[in-house]
Amino acid sequence: MYRIVTAQTSRRTGLVAVFLALGAAFAGFAAASGASAADTDVATQGRQLFNDWGCSSCHVLKDAGAAGHVGPALDKNTKLSKAYIVNLVNNGQGAMPGFAGAMTEEEIGVLADYIVANAAK
Repeated sequence: MYRIVTAQTSRRTGLVAVFLALGAAFAGFAAASGASAADTDVATQGRQLFNDWGCSSCHVLKDAGAAGHVGPALDKNTKLSKAYIVNLVNNGQGAMPGFAGAMTEEEIGVLADYIVANAAK
């Protein structure tokens, strides 16, 4: 009986060590790549908002898989700021409608952060 417990304990300890090592490796990779969990969340949520609210039908943004031809292309636009995008999304401009009241302030902020981070690439 003692050997079985020892073998099972040894296997569990080995698995725990493997999971801890993988977790540490992933954390190291995220730190080395400059990505944090918060950055990943903003990217995921921002991309989802960009596509759900129809931004992708008018604008080009490679990260979102967007190839619209109505509005300006966002890729390689280093002049975009969060404040500028928040204002445009809230109030609209030209053919672009305003989304104030339809989207929450938090959603607009996440969307703006996402666009700024990915437009400059």
